[in-house]
Amino acid sequence: MKTAAVARILLGLAVLALIGATALAEDNSKSTITINGGRETVFMKAPSHVNTVRTPCTKGKFYDNICDGTIDTGEGYTISDGSPIGTEYTPAAQIKVLKTGTTKKVGVTVGFVEGTNGAIVDVDKDCKNLPCGNTDGGKHLCQGKPTNLFTFGDAYTVETIKCKIAVKKGELLWVYVQSDANSWLAWDLSAALGGGVEGTNDVWGTYDSSENVGGLAIY
Repeated sequence: MKTAAVARILLGLAVLALIGATALAEDNSKSTITINGGRETVFMKAPSHVNTVRTPCTKGKFYDNICDGTIDTGEGYTISDGSPIGTEYTPAAQIKVLKTGTTKKVGVTVGFVEGTNGAIVDVDKDCKNLPCGNTDGGKHLCQGKPTNLFTFGDAYTVETIKCKIAVKKGELLWVYVQSDANSWLAWDLSAALGGGVEGTNDVWGTYDSSENVGGLAIY
């Protein structure tokens, strides 16, 4: 009888733990909101939004704001197309190349919220402080589609795409991120400042010379 009672207690504890974990997962899914008219995404339950550099960290030779600073795991630029946001948002970051050479890949700190767990990352030339191509990635220098993104609000990973392009020191480049249809992603912010523009429903917005750049490295 004593053994049976202990077994029932252990079973009850296991059920309670399962219920608690399920409730936590459901609660977390409701803890991500948008602000600033939908253009930014915030995870309300992040215990400490700002994470210091993860180690080991592979520094980008041509640009890096990940190994050189901090990443905000609880706040990022909204990336969306269709539901649940209802607006297509394509955030773009303008950066200055640090050295002359040929790049190998580009990394971004883009997390998944809802929909399809994958992103479309574009690298583009600068045309008078706007990406030369359109928000759908036309005329890009390179494009890649990382999948299995980390869950937004959790510790970030650097999602990379292959990108082999010849660049010159001081050259301006744009990196921007799209989502698949009916999906919601978020680009974790870094502490670094740079140029930025928001693509809204296939139209580039107004250039800002001093925005927080999404977590980004060019290797």
